[in-house]
Amino acid sequence: MSSRQSDFKKSFQISIQSILTAASKEDVHGAFSMRSNAEKESFYRLFIQVSKAMHENIAEQFESKCQESQVFTAFDKIEHLVEEQTLDILHADESNIKDIKEKLSTIKMDEIQYLQSLLQKVEEQNRSMENQIQSLKKNQDQTML
Repeated sequence: MSSRQSDFKKSFQISIQSILTAASKEDVHGAFSMRSNAEKESFYRLFIQVSKAMHENIAEQFESKCQESQVFTAFDKIEHLVEEQTLDILHADESNIKDIKEKLSTIKMDEIQYLQSLLQKVEEQNRSMENQIQSLKKNQDQTML
């Protein structure tokens, strides 16, 4: 039995219990104030018996109507759908995490490639500048001779 079914049954039991026990012993005795104490007590015991029988009868009819109208089957389906949705959300979150990880990896790889190409350009510029410096030194040495 799912928690929804259990909660539904408990709520029903509590509601009919409170309805059927709303009259106290004093209420019953007050309703028959012109009668003797023995008769009042008999009426009260009869009231309790009728209340119990009504409670059982209402509970049986409730169960029967719930079975007939497939209320409990509906609760099971709802529980199943909620569970599936929860699992789908977890699966979707896992997929999102994988997607994010892949995107971050791609971005980082692109950034590494960009920095490597930038580094190559700077190294080429340095070599070019060194070559120019060497060339200028040679020219200066030759002119001084």
